[in-house]
Amino acid sequence: MTAAATPYWKQLWRWTSSQSLTNEELKKVLDNKDIINCLQQGLACYKSSKANSFTKLQSQNSEQTKLLNVVQTLQHYIDVDCFQIWEILKHYLCDISYGTPANALKNVAFVDTRPTFLSPNVWNFYHAERLFVLKLLQYIIEFKSDKNHKYNELFNKIFNDIGISNLKASLISQFETLLASAPPSRKIQSDFNNDTVRQEWAKSNLREQIAILQILMLIANEHQITQDEFVKLFKLFRKHNFGKNQAFNDLLEEKHREVCMRVMYMEIGLFMTIVDCEKIKNLSSWIDGTKESVENEFTKIQPHMEQSPMLMTWMMITLQSDQHLKLFETQYQHYGAISLRMKVFEFLRQMLNSTLLNDDSTCAIIVRKRVFRLLNEICDKFDGDGTISCQPGIMELCSDLIKSKTIAEQFWLLQQKDDNFGVVSLWNSALEYFPFNFDAISILAGGLAEAGKESVRNLIAELKNLPVYTEIYNPNTVPIVSLQSEDAVIGRDYYPLGDNTYHIEAGSKASILERKEGTMIHFRTPVSYWTVFNSEIEKVLDRKQGHYNLNMTLERVYKGTKVLKGILKALVEDKEIPKSLVGPSEGVFDVLLRFMRAETPPLQLLVECLNVCIALIPLFSKEIHLRLINTGLLPRITKHQLSHVEYANGVSLDSAAVGSYLISIEQPSGTYKFLTTYIDMLCAFHKVTTDDRIITEILLPGLILILREVFPNVYGWRYSSTTERRLLIQKCANYLTMVLQQADNKPTIMLLKRTCIHGLLYTENALELLKIVSIGNESLEKIIHEDTNWISGSAYQYTFTLQRCLALMMYALRQKSLINDTNEVTPLEHLIFAQNKQVDRLKVVPNVVSYINHAFNKSLSVLSCRLLKRFADGFQMSLFALLDMSAYKVRVMFLDRLRDEYETIGVKVAILEFVATCVGKQPGLTEAFFMMNHERAKAIENEKEADTKVKTEEDDSFEGILGYMADYLETVKSDAKLLHSPLLGCIMALFHALWKNNMQILVKKLRKHPKFWEHMTSPLFSEIQPELRTYSQIFNVLGIELFVSREKLEPNFKEVLEQFFDTNKKHLDTWIDFIFSFRGRETEESVTDKVPVWLGLLTSWKDFTTIFCKCLPFSLNIAHKTKMVAPCMSALLNELDDLKDGRLVVILAELYVVMLANWKEDCFDNRKASAKQIDNLLTNLAAVYECLHPRAVRAILSIATVAISSLDYEIKANSLLAQSIIRSVTNINSLELGKLFDFIRDDTTMEVDKESNGQSEEIPPIVLSLAMLEQCLDLYDDVFTGLSQWFQSTKFTNKLLCCLQACLQNRRHYHTSLAALRCLTAYARGPFSKDLLLSEIDQFLWMQLLPPKIEANPNGNMCVWTPQEWWRVYGYSLDFISIMVMKHGEFFASDAITFVGVHLEHLVEAILLPRQMYSIDALNLCASTLNLVVQLVKFEARWRILNINSLIYIMRSISACVHQCGTLMLRARRASEPHDEPAPAPAALHRVLEILHMAMLSLLSFSPELLSLLAEPALDLERWQPLVELHFGAPKITYEQFPQLTFGTILSVICLLTRSLNHAYHSEETSGARSPGGAGGGAAGAGAGAAGAGGRRRACSCSGSPGEARRALRSESVASVSSAASALPPASEKLLAGALQAALTLLASQALLAVRDRSVPTRHKQLVRRELASELTVYHDFVRKRILCAAHNRPHLARNKLGAWPLAADEEETRRLEEVKREQNPSIEDNDDLALPPPPPPKRASQDSMREFILRKHFLDKCAQTPTKEPPSPVSHSTPAPDKKKESPRSLKRVSWAETTRDSDEILDTSLQEIETAYSNLTDVQINNDEDYFHFMSVVFLYICQTDL
Repeated sequence: MTAAATPYWKQLWRWTSSQSLTNEELKKVLDNKDIINCLQQGLACYKSSKANSFTKLQSQNSEQTKLLNVVQTLQHYIDVDCFQIWEILKHYLCDISYGTPANALKNVAFVDTRPTFLSPNVWNFYHAERLFVLKLLQYIIEFKSDKNHKYNELFNKIFNDIGISNLKASLISQFETLLASAPPSRKIQSDFNNDTVRQEWAKSNLREQIAILQILMLIANEHQITQDEFVKLFKLFRKHNFGKNQAFNDLLEEKHREVCMRVMYMEIGLFMTIVDCEKIKNLSSWIDGTKESVENEFTKIQPHMEQSPMLMTWMMITLQSDQHLKLFETQYQHYGAISLRMKVFEFLRQMLNSTLLNDDSTCAIIVRKRVFRLLNEICDKFDGDGTISCQPGIMELCSDLIKSKTIAEQFWLLQQKDDNFGVVSLWNSALEYFPFNFDAISILAGGLAEAGKESVRNLIAELKNLPVYTEIYNPNTVPIVSLQSEDAVIGRDYYPLGDNTYHIEAGSKASILERKEGTMIHFRTPVSYWTVFNSEIEKVLDRKQGHYNLNMTLERVYKGTKVLKGILKALVEDKEIPKSLVGPSEGVFDVLLRFMRAETPPLQLLVECLNVCIALIPLFSKEIHLRLINTGLLPRITKHQLSHVEYANGVSLDSAAVGSYLISIEQPSGTYKFLTTYIDMLCAFHKVTTDDRIITEILLPGLILILREVFPNVYGWRYSSTTERRLLIQKCANYLTMVLQQADNKPTIMLLKRTCIHGLLYTENALELLKIVSIGNESLEKIIHEDTNWISGSAYQYTFTLQRCLALMMYALRQKSLINDTNEVTPLEHLIFAQNKQVDRLKVVPNVVSYINHAFNKSLSVLSCRLLKRFADGFQMSLFALLDMSAYKVRVMFLDRLRDEYETIGVKVAILEFVATCVGKQPGLTEAFFMMNHERAKAIENEKEADTKVKTEEDDSFEGILGYMADYLETVKSDAKLLHSPLLGCIMALFHALWKNNMQILVKKLRKHPKFWEHMTSPLFSEIQPELRTYSQIFNVLGIELFVSREKLEPNFKEVLEQFFDTNKKHLDTWIDFIFSFRGRETEESVTDKVPVWLGLLTSWKDFTTIFCKCLPFSLNIAHKTKMVAPCMSALLNELDDLKDGRLVVILAELYVVMLANWKEDCFDNRKASAKQIDNLLTNLAAVYECLHPRAVRAILSIATVAISSLDYEIKANSLLAQSIIRSVTNINSLELGKLFDFIRDDTTMEVDKESNGQSEEIPPIVLSLAMLEQCLDLYDDVFTGLSQWFQSTKFTNKLLCCLQACLQNRRHYHTSLAALRCLTAYARGPFSKDLLLSEIDQFLWMQLLPPKIEANPNGNMCVWTPQEWWRVYGYSLDFISIMVMKHGEFFASDAITFVGVHLEHLVEAILLPRQMYSIDALNLCASTLNLVVQLVKFEARWRILNINSLIYIMRSISACVHQCGTLMLRARRASEPHDEPAPAPAALHRVLEILHMAMLSLLSFSPELLSLLAEPALDLERWQPLVELHFGAPKITYEQFPQLTFGTILSVICLLTRSLNHAYHSEETSGARSPGGAGGGAAGAGAGAAGAGGRRRACSCSGSPGEARRALRSESVASVSSAASALPPASEKLLAGALQAALTLLASQALLAVRDRSVPTRHKQLVRRELASELTVYHDFVRKRILCAAHNRPHLARNKLGAWPLAADEEETRRLEEVKREQNPSIEDNDDLALPPPPPPKRASQDSMREFILRKHFLDKCAQTPTKEPPSPVSHSTPAPDKKKESPRSLKRVSWAETTRDSDEILDTSLQEIETAYSNLTDVQINNDEDYFHFMSVVFLYICQTDL
């Protein structure tokens, strides 16, 4: 601190009292000559004004004219030098924001410089500074002797440097100056209100008097005050009549009376402290030196009560002097008599209970100890006969004194003495008159009961055995046997209490004495206090029907209850309640219940009874609850099923007696003892129990009462004192905070919390809470200034209440989501963020900000920043607008503190956390903190300060928070161990917040530094420090930067990444080991809402891995990946085995999923070991499945599913491993299915809850588990058929079918249904499918697969089906049924036909779906339905028998489907004319072609076989019905349900498909012809087929000369281009060829059927021939130009031949063939395995021998002519037909399409996959072009057209 003429005392007080500085730092601040001189001078350090000083000041600061005007104005009211006023003004500028006196004038930029504003504020600040200097001196003197204080050595040094003599003289001089000072004059009326100023000056003067007197008292307690000093002080006291006659009394009002009384009490206390024989060494001479002035004053003053302590003290000190003892009877005894007559003890009690001395301040303790010594002296001298004990107020005074633990210890020590035992004589007098005078001993015992455990134990021993029982002597009831002097003997047994609880035996001794109350008898039989107390309770309850003075008895019970309360409070902690206290405790309950219903209830007694209950709650909470709950004393709620909103609004609350007392007694009186005691009881119950009944019957009604009746009115009620109001606010805040802090999640506790939160956010409590919170720092500090005790006084304690209220706001805002899931703005938030200044009178945000300057409670500054952080984070409103500050002031207020070496760490951390929160949440404040508008601000500043030098760009670059962040980078680079500093951690959190909110541009200037990333990431390459969140934040920043920059990485950043991932260095290894060691996990302390450091680091690593797997600018090798994958899997397996922390399992599993998704096979470095790990993973998962979090379950299931797919070979190679995996997978699925069944059985309330979640639908784990099982089932083959027993034993298939039965109709289980159907389909494909035949599939599924209620627009309702969703489910089920028919048709066909009968309507609708829409889902369903029909047609005979209607309807719908597909394809042509309806998308067109293909094949089953029509003369045509109508027009749009298929439609489809194939061929051929390389290119592109086949194929006629080839190409190009406009969009060539084949066959079959049918008129037959001849021109041209020339180069044109028969192998011919090959090529012997032909097909029937012989001979001749080095290649367009012997004659005609349709449930192009057939010799036979199928069909059509059949 700079050595200023006038120190900044408030700042010095803050630094000193907060104890936040080190001794060295405080020594640097305080221990200098200027400060010590100013402390010695005190108020005198402010010098009087000089003549020309203002002129000098004006010349030095000529630019600050407004401030100089303020200084000039203040000089009229303050007699202080203007230079000091200037310093004070600068200190004020620092106080309202922040800064140092050196740069305080900068704050003028944002300060209201109007004199009318500044003058009164600076004036108040000046008087506060005067008080601070005195309080700082008092603080130093008070704690210099406290060995436990941090700065006691420094304080001793400063005190010694000041000097005790100098200090005393200075203080007395200051006090004298204060008494003589005059109020400010009335010179200038226009400056500011003179009357207010004068009143404030008077109050300030009184506060300064008290402060000086307190310092003098502290000095007098340790050092002797000399005679002269004492005399001077006493004269000063007398001068203003001990504070009653101030020189400015005319300025004081009634409200200032208390302050004047404080001055009087301090002066009397100081007098008593000085006049103490223990402090005075030469007592006689000291008395002689002071006697004259003191006693002369005593004779002059008129006797008043306030003089009585001084008279008594002076009398007692003269008795200590042998010289003055002689004058006692003549002079000093008179002082004592006057003192007693003026009720000295009552006055002393009043003084000790005043707000000045009723706390634990050092001055209060000094005075109490002095009064206790005075009482001891008085009792030793004058209470030998009990005279003093009879004085009014003596017992109460003594009781108040012995409440102090130290004084009580002295009391018990005195009790052990035989003489000079001081106030123990009062105790003895009380014992002597007990129980006649029950109150005396109760009063003293009540004080001792509050003095701690040791005092209570001594007290219990005393009260248990009191020596005397005293009562008024009644000769009629107590017979006396003998009486000698005062001693008597009792003649017979006597029961004074009326029962046998206390028994005086005959012959017992007693004393009979005459007292002023009458003749009294003192029985010497010991008695227990509790016995008498019980008797008094019985009297009160009037159980003996006696006649007693009720009020007196109630008073006795009240005093006794206070004793019982104090004892129980002390003993209950150790749970040691004596049996003697049980009876009185029971009696107190009865008294409470008896008098709570009285017309005028004794409220003080009821309060003490309730306190007894509170004391017992920790031990007997349930018993007390049961006793009180039905008494009508406590509030209750009449309805127990209401919501928290209704409770918070007070619905069903009965306030009972508590509410009645509040309205009728406590509010009028202004004291709220019963209410505050009731709140104490609520707190006591809340601390010790979580019992549901207690919560709902006591705590909840109490909370509602506070929220509805108490807290909203806390500012509106009448109070006897401000302390009373503060106490009530404190009690309410305590209870509300306890409710919101409760961490238990029990329903009753959650109801309590929700009620409290709603009450604070939505009701009038919000306004009351904000009134308390928004008092503002200025008003709060004024309250503390008015208090005399700044360390522990009531005003200082109020700061803790304010803290609780701030915490209440934070709790309520943080837990707002408990009552409101939406972002609705609550009334509390509206009040906080009121933008209109007319409405925002509270100014909550500015007042909360002001607490950052608080000088007394250091926690308040931190809490204010945290509350601002909550405001910034929780509200979508501008906090900057509400601060009402400029950006510069914001930086000064917050950021300048970061540079202050003396600011507390807590405040700095809170500020940095606030700044980090503002990033991304508060744009305005972010701009202010980071000086985003610094250039404009600098321009304005330059205009205002012309003399200021312009900062350079380099200086400007790091202003604001950036400079602090730059310092951080330098610091962490130098030493990583410094990261443990919380400030550095906060700065890193700020960097993290910037990157997290994508606001890196704010540190653009920092990033320009070439080593920015090197500094930022330096902790990663240094020694790793434990328990730091910094590393997590660095990994997050790296990940975000990598993701944002991607391909444009900064060079320095890329170098850092390369360094980190360099396998030659150990950085990656070190971090992997550290991350997966989870260091710090064992010592973790459970903290609510805070992630442990080790878990946060792992989470950040997971996020970083997610990003660098995709965005790293260089590739990682296997070594990198193995280092990261292996520890993760090992840790995951270990955690699953131990399962200590479910959170860790979640993160590890998700991390592995990330790596597996990106690196796939690379994750399995050792595949066998990985397979075993997956087995362990699944085994452990099955064991702890129900204990894991859903996220962990999903991740592990995903890992297992991918691993099983990738490691299929390793799993199948180890049968034990494979069986273990399938068992674990099945167990997991069984658990999931069991959970699903339990969930379905539960109430529908859970469904309602989930519906409210809107669109946030999450895939349930059962879907993943079923997918994993599906993967397993696809893995296992016939080798694992033994597992069938496992599935049977677990009844898994039944569980799966039950799951489907329960889920199929429920939309919420949509994904589950799909997964289960896929799983069943995989099961049906596998080796275990026979089990399904025994499972009664039809009983489970057929009815459940009927469509549910479907809505096209569900409007977000997750429980309503959409058509697309149900189509998927239905399609999967049809695929499953198809697989079952394919695998087990003989056994399952009947069930499938039954399904078709049940679902006929829906199947027909599915087949006709292409008529309605072209979505892929609709087409998929149609395809699945046709697939099922394809399989069922194999069992046509059974189908006809079981349900012929369904067969007919299905085939009619298929015919309509063909018509529609033809229409769709025609619409999809690439034509230029617009269509009326939109054409299907190219993606759907592929599916339409498949549907058309399958539909055509299905219809072929019901059409005569083509070869039969051509070659069979005796064909029965009558058994075949025509499928196609004799209509040749183009297909038209029709709205009939089943439109008739016509020849015109089929012809249009054939022409379209032909053009499409022609166009596709042209595209291929042109690309091949243009490719360089001649013959080679042709061979690659299939352009030179004859040469490539080694001469085996006949050369094409069109490939003669190059010129002819070019002409052909040119002519074909023209044709192809002309057909392109009417062709389909690009599609699969194989699919086009397959569809064309089916269409041609169907057309030929139906045409031949029509032509050969004699019932068809000749005219119609001619029409058929004519139309076929004209319409098929395109097809014939295609066959001529494409098929005959280039069929051998086009594999997709190779089709199965109808009527082709496979040739059986002949062993002799095979042998001969091999011999010929060896002769031609001897080298073949070395490779016999390659030369072996494939295995022969089955033997053929003998009737085909002639054709077989011819073909075989043709084949052998070719082979002999053409030598080959390797086996001949199969002809691409020639494949054998299936074996006829396997098919019945009826099914023979359908073998073509039945064998080429789909046989799986996959929605892929599987209908056209080539079927693997047995090898046949025909495969290697060159088929001539005239035998090709397309050529054959062309010939057939020409034959039909030209021949009259």
